[in-house]
Amino acid sequence: MALVGTAMALVMTLAVVVPAFGAPPTLIPPANDHHKLTAPLTQGMTLTISGSGTAFKIGHPSTTQSASISLTATVEKVSFGRALLNFTGGTLTIGSDTFTVVGGHGIINFHSHKIVLHVNLKDTTGKQAHLILYGKDAHVPSPFSVGDHFNVDFAKHQSKLAHQSFLDLSATVTRNS
Repeated sequence: MALVGTAMALVMTLAVVVPAFGAPPTLIPPANDHHKLTAPLTQGMTLTISGSGTAFKIGHPSTTQSASISLTATVEKVSFGRALLNFTGGTLTIGSDTFTVVGGHGIINFHSHKIVLHVNLKDTTGKQAHLILYGKDAHVPSPFSVGDHFNVDFAKHQSKLAHQSFLDLSATVTRNS
């Protein structure tokens, strides 16, 4: 009986070990390169964000004016899933008032399709203002070549010219270089 048990143990050991070492390397599946994630934006790219919509006076939401935006940004840094933007120029126009960009930063999140921008502005008298834009549905195409674009909606109540107007804007982000 002991001899049968020892023989069975030897057979079971060989049955487990031999297939593991005996598999030819051609049966191992190749690496799947299409699962690698690459960021659609790269450091140094220049983007233009332009669009239009409506400005709602804070405290008097029935008072509206037309609004338009044109911003220029450079991609400052790209990390897994997001890009940091640095604003280098542009304007915001609400009604007959024009504000000029003096700086700011923004983040695009490729996974959640969100974009958040904080832009410092000056009006024609030199008074400073702060623009906050919260965008959704920002589906950045990959690859994102020169001339390519994607649309983004900047939502009312989350997007605003601080202490002045809520903004509801539809914009296009275009790659310039």
